[in-house]
Amino acid sequence: MENLHEAVGKLFDVVFWVNVNPDGNVREVQEILVRQLNLKADEQNNDQRAEMISEELKNKRYVLFFDGVSSEINLEEVGICEEHEARKVVFACRDRNICWQTDVDINIRRLSDEDAGKLFWKIVGVHLKENRNIKPIARLIINECGGMPNMVKIIGASLKNVNDPAIWRSFLSQLRSPSGEQRQELEDFYRVFKLECDKLGDEKKLCLLYWAVFRAGYEVPRDYIIECWRAEQFLVGLQTLGEARDRGHAILDELVKKALLEKGSKWAHYKMYQHFQRAALRIANCRENRVRILVKEREKIREEEWESADRISLISSCQLIFPESPKCCRILALFVQECSLAEFPSSFFSYMNGLQLLDLHDTNIKSLPSSISSLVNLNVLFLNRCSQLTHLPVEIGGLQRLEILDLCHSGFHSLPAQIGQLTNLKCLRVSFIENFENHNHVDSGPKEMIATNIIARLQSLEELSIYVNPASRRWIQNAESIAEEIATLEELRTLSFYFPSVDCLQTFVNKSKSWNGNDTLWRGNSFRSFSIDVGYQRRSSPPVKLIDSKCKCTAEKHLRFSAGEGFPDAVAKILEEACALELIGNNVVNISCLSTADKLGGLEACVIEECGEMTSIIDGDLAGGPAFQQLNELHLLSLPKLVHIWNGPIDSKSLTMLTTLTLKGCHSLKALVSEAMALRLNQLQFLQVEDCRVIEEIFETGIIVESGAFPKLKNLQLINLPRLSNICSAVTPLDWPSLETIMIRACEELRNFPSTISNAARLRKIKCTERWWNNLAWANDNARNHLEGVKEFLS
Repeated sequence: MENLHEAVGKLFDVVFWVNVNPDGNVREVQEILVRQLNLKADEQNNDQRAEMISEELKNKRYVLFFDGVSSEINLEEVGICEEHEARKVVFACRDRNICWQTDVDINIRRLSDEDAGKLFWKIVGVHLKENRNIKPIARLIINECGGMPNMVKIIGASLKNVNDPAIWRSFLSQLRSPSGEQRQELEDFYRVFKLECDKLGDEKKLCLLYWAVFRAGYEVPRDYIIECWRAEQFLVGLQTLGEARDRGHAILDELVKKALLEKGSKWAHYKMYQHFQRAALRIANCRENRVRILVKEREKIREEEWESADRISLISSCQLIFPESPKCCRILALFVQECSLAEFPSSFFSYMNGLQLLDLHDTNIKSLPSSISSLVNLNVLFLNRCSQLTHLPVEIGGLQRLEILDLCHSGFHSLPAQIGQLTNLKCLRVSFIENFENHNHVDSGPKEMIATNIIARLQSLEELSIYVNPASRRWIQNAESIAEEIATLEELRTLSFYFPSVDCLQTFVNKSKSWNGNDTLWRGNSFRSFSIDVGYQRRSSPPVKLIDSKCKCTAEKHLRFSAGEGFPDAVAKILEEACALELIGNNVVNISCLSTADKLGGLEACVIEECGEMTSIIDGDLAGGPAFQQLNELHLLSLPKLVHIWNGPIDSKSLTMLTTLTLKGCHSLKALVSEAMALRLNQLQFLQVEDCRVIEEIFETGIIVESGAFPKLKNLQLINLPRLSNICSAVTPLDWPSLETIMIRACEELRNFPSTISNAARLRKIKCTERWWNNLAWANDNARNHLEGVKEFLS
């Protein structure tokens, strides 16, 4: 097994080790970096040195170990900048708080469940693992540690050689009790969290402590938490929802950088480390804050608890028995989510006139009681994913302070008419069920999805999202009249809408007061974001997800254009503002015509699918200038006549930001990368070529390719390419300096593969079939032995 130094050396171009003296300063740290980088900086001042160091490291993968840190270090003054994407900085500190005072991201690697268990039992005593009364409690305690090594060690040491199950149960109870006194061993986590929390301003502190209302480990969507903050008026001085969202983004970013929050597993989701979450609840509920947050998961809630709470969270609760009319005048927010709740007592909301936020999403409620009229101060109402909810009470129209209403994925077959009375509404999200004739709804309202003059009355709307099945006949008949009403909304800044035809879109573009309104904050028009679908096209494959944790695309402005011929004026106008484009089933030969008006310059992600006549994406001889200057992702799917991605000359500004390229079902493409493309793809990190029947090589034969081409490519996937026989025939082998993972499947003609990647120093895994591996042509045993340790056979 290779030692640590060899392993680190494979991952980084440069490794720095800095022993920090107690009186150390920026100059001494710079001296070490300058010496190792062989820079001539004897006569330079600190600022000049920092600039030299930064410039030298900007394109390098490096790790910087600081040992013995006892005071704060300003990395920017040293020359270590945030723009260095491949940097890692590791601190060995004598004081935990030093890390928290340093403006860097600190990610503590969590243990897997298996490794956390091994460490725990090693500390506690392996002999206790067989105790059937202790083992199930231990499993719960290990889960409470969240994979954090320090937590496993602290808690394990407290239970070392303890064989009394009662003590284990008591410890678990204290561990789960966020409002009681913490055990001394856990004070370290509480102190660290409180120290950083107290440094925040009032606004950010309120936003951070709001995580106390969620259960431990709960991942919260970004827009949702910002809407909660808005409902409770934490984000003061902001008139519009767009301003609130921007402020919320900035706050979340800062809290993540301070390691008080972390990004969740889903795109644009956030979570708090569970012991910090309990610390947040402890701080929020302390006497000086005079706040009472009640969080229940499995326990029943007593009537007196309703009366004393400011916020009540019953997320995923199993036993929900509500009092008839709780006297809870203090309550500001009520969360009843993801549970089997079917109904409320008729007078349940009678004494909740101070309630600002009501979240009932993903419950089984069939109706709301008439006492909902008492919620005169309600700002936000979440009724999404309530599949049994088919109508709203007439009293809903009296909630004149309501700003945000979410009805998505519930049981509505049409928009309730009383929504038109909510004249202060700023955000409306709604979707509609089909086959409503067979649905158990109680009223016999109009079959059109949205009746006339409902949307037009909502003149305060800033955000409108209407989600429908594109095949719906009801929508096709109703859409144009709805589009005309939307066009009257002067404050609209965000729109998600399906236009069945180009004519319907043209009506909106011509008449919309908000789309055509000038706003100096935004280029071109006043829209902050949009997701616009035009035309209906049945797809033969699932859509590519442009918004996920790996995609850098902001995707705030997304256009999907299906079918059609060419690019009508209305579509071209939308495209000028778009960040993401999906072009499906169009009959164009290429899209070069759009680059003449710079329609492609701002795109960050692009999917082109099932365009049966397309022979190239861009024709350089026809394009009037650069295209795809900001493009991060390009996905080309089911383009049977595609011969080139880019035909002819490529402007020096084009494709230079591309990080992801995938091709599937392009059956006329014989070679992927031309010489001109090879010069532009310096940022490419992921390349997938799949199910392309005639492709023979990745790089065209005869082109001149420098050994440093594709310097950042990490992942290469070649799947079902029956004629592929070569990756690159260049005289000088490519270096592949960043290549880490390769997948080869159903590429039987690719026999000279080992020589292609012999220089890939960072290669960690080759996924392939055993048959393909055994049929490779090896130059010598050394080459085979070199790659033997990284192969992984596919089933």
